[in-house]
Amino acid sequence: MVTAETVSLSLGSLGMVVGVVIWYRLWAGSDATTRERGAFVWIAVIPGVAAVAYALMALNVGFISVGGVEVPVLRYVDWLLTTPVLIGYAAHAAGASRRTIGWIVAVDVAMIVVGWAGVVTTGTTRLAAFSASSLCYLGLLYALYGVLPDVAAERSGPRRRLFEVLQNHVGLLWVTYPVVWAAGPLGFGYVETIGVTLLITFVDVMAKTPYVYFVSVHRSAFTDAAETATTGSTDSPVGTPAAADGGEATGD
Repeated sequence: MVTAETVSLSLGSLGMVVGVVIWYRLWAGSDATTRERGAFVWIAVIPGVAAVAYALMALNVGFISVGGVEVPVLRYVDWLLTTPVLIGYAAHAAGASRRTIGWIVAVDVAMIVVGWAGVVTTGTTRLAAFSASSLCYLGLLYALYGVLPDVAAERSGPRRRLFEVLQNHVGLLWVTYPVVWAAGPLGFGYVETIGVTLLITFVDVMAKTPYVYFVSVHRSAFTDAAETATTGSTDSPVGTPAAADGGEATGD
């Protein structure tokens, strides 16, 4: 029997496939530096993993029952694999060092893992896990709006603009997730399971596929010409990915 949830998950998978197509056009048609083309490969994880996860969920694979509520395990596996790339590549676009990218990604992973603990537990433990996961999210907002803008200020204009697009895309959309979780059956119960599925699927597609599109549109920020167009720093080519070099004049 085809249900609204199955249709929603199937459309979610198709939306992610569109992201895969956009990524391929980005990678195959880019004239970015060789090093940055290697970094583009990581972006394939975002829509690719999500497309598979949503296809399997549409086939009713990977669900467990928690307190009478069907919970999709694969959604959390998807987030555990894709959100570090989403937040990590935004930091890379800003020109952050490996160490900075590392702690930001670690906070993101902690947010997902502790959030999962909030799903499979009950009572006070669930509330504590949800609160801890929310604190991790606040830590990511601090990184996006308090730490990375200072790093991005030293980048070339095109590179800085890409970071700002990704910064706001991630920062604004991700606030939806804890709100929907809290309103759903595992939170205060204001929204039924089907409503949570529809909302999360929509936000997930919007968070991932347009992200890949934005990188594709701004791919010229990583050409040799753009990478040597500095706005103040002269100790190295501005566009050199700090995530690969491990060094940046940011105190890290």
